[in-house]
Amino acid sequence: MASKESFVVDVTSDTCESSLVGGKAKNLWRLSGLVDGTCARVPAWFCITTEAFSCFVQENCLSHTLLRVNSEKLSTSAERIESAIMKADLPAMLRQQIKSRLSVPPFRDSYVAVRSSGTDEDSASHSFAGQFETFLFQRGLDAVLECVKRCWCSCFSERVMSHRMECGMSTVDLKMAVVVQVMVNSTSSGVSFSRHPLKPLSSDCVLVEAVYGLGEGLVGGELVADRYEVSRSDGKVVTEVEKKVEMMVCGEGGGVVKVPVPLERQREAVLQPDQVTHIGRLLQDLEERLGTPQDFEWAYEGGDLYCLQTRPVVTLPPSCFFDLSVPGKVASLWDNSNIVESYSGVTSPLTFSFVSYAYEQVYTLTLLAAGVPASVVKGYKLHLQNMLGLVRGNVYYNLMNWYRCLMCIPVGDTSKFMETMMGVKQGLDPELEAQLGRIKDSTPKYSLWTKVAVVAGMLHKIYRIDSLVDGFFQNFNKHYSRALDTDFYSLSLTEQVDYVRHLYQDVLGHWEVPIYNDTYVMLFFGLVKKLVSKYLAGSPDEATALQNDLLCGQGDVESTEPTKMLMKIAEYVDTWEYEGLRTWFLSCKGEVLCLLGEEVARVNATRHKATSVSLHTPGSGLRQRKKPSSSPASDLSATPPQDALWQAKMNTIAAIQRFLNKYGFRCINELKLEESTLHDDPGFVVDMVAGYVRTRSYSVADMEKRELEIRGKAEGVVKSTLRWPQRVLFNWVLFHARRAVKHRENLRFSRTKLFGVFRTLFRAIGHNLVQLHLLKDRQDVFYLTVEEICAFVDGRAVSTDLTGLVELRRREYDEYRKGLSPPER
Repeated sequence: MASKESFVVDVTSDTCESSLVGGKAKNLWRLSGLVDGTCARVPAWFCITTEAFSCFVQENCLSHTLLRVNSEKLSTSAERIESAIMKADLPAMLRQQIKSRLSVPPFRDSYVAVRSSGTDEDSASHSFAGQFETFLFQRGLDAVLECVKRCWCSCFSERVMSHRMECGMSTVDLKMAVVVQVMVNSTSSGVSFSRHPLKPLSSDCVLVEAVYGLGEGLVGGELVADRYEVSRSDGKVVTEVEKKVEMMVCGEGGGVVKVPVPLERQREAVLQPDQVTHIGRLLQDLEERLGTPQDFEWAYEGGDLYCLQTRPVVTLPPSCFFDLSVPGKVASLWDNSNIVESYSGVTSPLTFSFVSYAYEQVYTLTLLAAGVPASVVKGYKLHLQNMLGLVRGNVYYNLMNWYRCLMCIPVGDTSKFMETMMGVKQGLDPELEAQLGRIKDSTPKYSLWTKVAVVAGMLHKIYRIDSLVDGFFQNFNKHYSRALDTDFYSLSLTEQVDYVRHLYQDVLGHWEVPIYNDTYVMLFFGLVKKLVSKYLAGSPDEATALQNDLLCGQGDVESTEPTKMLMKIAEYVDTWEYEGLRTWFLSCKGEVLCLLGEEVARVNATRHKATSVSLHTPGSGLRQRKKPSSSPASDLSATPPQDALWQAKMNTIAAIQRFLNKYGFRCINELKLEESTLHDDPGFVVDMVAGYVRTRSYSVADMEKRELEIRGKAEGVVKSTLRWPQRVLFNWVLFHARRAVKHRENLRFSRTKLFGVFRTLFRAIGHNLVQLHLLKDRQDVFYLTVEEICAFVDGRAVSTDLTGLVELRRREYDEYRKGLSPPER
């Protein structure tokens, strides 16, 4: 161990504790003992210990300075600490010991690297990779001493202190060791991982990345690198050679400079096959001996491989994950396919729990409606509960459970239909194909008569689809209207949770019709696509374009109404008899929003005058909003009173308010409950109207006319290309495809409406939890799950510290947002 008599340790030391030498030096010390010099070498090094830093702080009376870290002004704190450290003198004994080391070979005749070595750097639980300072190609005592002090400064940088706070780590009594190591003037260098960091579920892949010259450009992300994937099982190498335009080399006077790669070498592989194999074998050996997957930096000079440093990879599952006796032998297959379009990026716990239950509810109804016996559906309950999964906050399909559930429908093999319906892009690998085969073998066996009856039943439902859709909307609109008239913020927590359960039962519990229609769409949309490709189009792109043209111009589609309503507002603004309204609206957005805010407040004040009634039935028993009385601004064409311009302004504001009242629940990611809505940001609506006004593209009649012209032109292609019998068949298929698509769009819009109701309802629950001092902010409710909210209100929650639970989830989900998104599968 080092003491005041020795502030320096090296490979000959008996031990190297992290508290004394930091993570980088400890890993170098261990690496030096593992690499014997025959297969690779570790460049000579020594370490200036944390005791040297403590002595430096004590002699210069810097303790108080280092403790004064202002979490609100990290940048100012970092600058103050750096200034104090750089002005202070090094202890004479430390200076002498460093001078003695640098005066003997191999340090005397070589450039050196001066690297920070933090006491909690490169650990298995935290990583500060790339956050502490490193100085390459340094020579001479004065240069090295200055670099040592700059390494100490990096321990207190704004970036490092912010990272420590985010990880809940201490920001006081920090210490830093410093490694001084002989530089390798490498011809090639890189980083390698004993397990592929972007393929965490694979235990077979070693990743090697290589560049010409120094590896500093690769680690810093400045240079393009070749990639080599080495199979641990059979040693096969998959090579991906990139065009490498620049590389890092030693400058004439030291330091690092970027220079061009010679043209003839830019597309050549940096490493030879035997070098890749050599690195791969060394990495596997290091992982086995160190006990964890390794992130390894290396360099080649004169044909010799040098090991620069190694550290554990902290983002991969533990080794026991790949021992099937621990996690089990049944594989799970996660695929985000088209669900990523609805739930892109990190999704809140509340949204996931809500959607997961909705999928269970809907597909339970689907199986029953498809003729699967109730006893069989009951046996599939566990699979139905797990149709979706959450991978680092991202929503995925649990494909194997989808196969299990839909393959029990008595119509034969439905796996291909399921893949088409869900937009699954990739096939199954052999292992999963074998598991799928076992799933098929275990599905219930049905008689031919049962299969025929199920198919006949589905065809009958398709035949009756119009009446089924009408019945669905009668039920949905009844409950949706009641929800719009209910002031959720005036309800108690118990009433709010009861309303959630009411919507689950009376709305989601009758959601099988959209699934019937999805089947209808898949059948006839697929037939149109096949017929267009076969008879009417010469290429896939032409087929897609013609198919879309044939299906455009659909009338009676509710999802188009918001756009039309905004276009009508824009037309009023632009065509009002005086130019003043247009000028005001386009140049005074602040005033528009101010007036809109006043109008919203007025309407809300009217609605919040609710009466208390019996609470037994959600429809009639909840306190209802009073409908606002009609106003002079209810008609865009109302006759202006004395101040015509002011009245026109108020007509415009009232029209936007009516739009928000009807469609304010809409947002960018409409199926993510945590997202902000148009109510939260009405400026988005104002901008949309302004866009229509500026371009004067607001004529609804012209838009509909253009769509009908496009559709008519496409129909002309059909008429001129197909003979009479073919045309009759095609038009019959096209009629059904159009009807199915129209129903699909309207049904999807009802889903958007329902999510809008739930979003408002859960926000109201969050509001009550804030009132009770159980949450800090209304939006915090989205870090809870539906079941946790219900359990808390019911009195069966296993933890009542909702704020603590939210903070735990927030930290976890913030890490997900900052990290890379998981792959598609």
